Amino acid sequence: MESQLGCRLFIRNRAGARLTSDGERFVTYATQLVQTWETAKRDLPLPRGYDKLLSLGAEVSLSSPLMLAWVQRLRQALPDHALRSDVASDNELLKKLELGALDAALVHQPAYWPGLQVEQVLEEKLIQVVQVAHPEPYIYVDWGPAFREQHDLALPGNMRSALSFSLGTLALQYLLQCGGRGYFRTRVVQRYLDEGILKQVEQAPEFSYPVYLVYARAAQSPALFRAIELLHEVAKDDYDWSRWNYEI
Repeated sequence: MESQLGCRLFIRNRAGARLTSDGERFVTYATQLVQTWETAKRDLPLPRGYDKLLSLGAEVSLSSPLMLAWVQRLRQALPDHALRSDVASDNELLKKLELGALDAALVHQPAYWPGLQVEQVLEEKLIQVVQVAHPEPYIYVDWGPAFREQHDLALPGNMRSALSFSLGTLALQYLLQCGGRGYFRTRVVQRYLDEGILKQVEQAPEFSYPVYLVYARAAQSPALFRAIELLHEVAKDDYDWSRWNYEI
């Protein structure tokens, strides 16, 4: 490998081996090669009876109902395609897109890298809601670095909350069961607002939090283009985003 790259990756001696500066830089590429190989082992061979695969990803908060409904629609529209659904963090999804391990991914905070196409699927916002019966404490939900920066500028008094969550669905369940107030997606809390369990905090700032689809700009797959069309159709449907789980 060193001869092919034209540089030394290791310094070897009786004590063992250590990376050279070129070797340290190569670690990133080596990691990507390993990840690509692991993905290939998982995806190949295709399931019996299928000769095409569509790999889609989504953040945890978008896996249900949006990703679930999308996969259901795809199974009906593309019966000759095997489908793989990958739920992960936005950073993991974007890395897999870059490596070609995913065809497309649903995220709230896309990266505008060269070669990536970013399309808005849904407009959404984060609003502050309070449980009517028990309005305290303030619950901080980590909706990502962009929200964190805007939140801390708009609400410096709530920068350091004694209660914080990194998963919105978990935070909402705590708020509903134990009380409190915090920021949540409008679609997710709408049912509880309608039922009077929660109330929107008046004059509290709101934060934009759209849903985006990210995919390779050079993609030429007719199946992917059809999948994108179906996603936009699914996004127009009225789903209950407040449900914690989906039972048959």
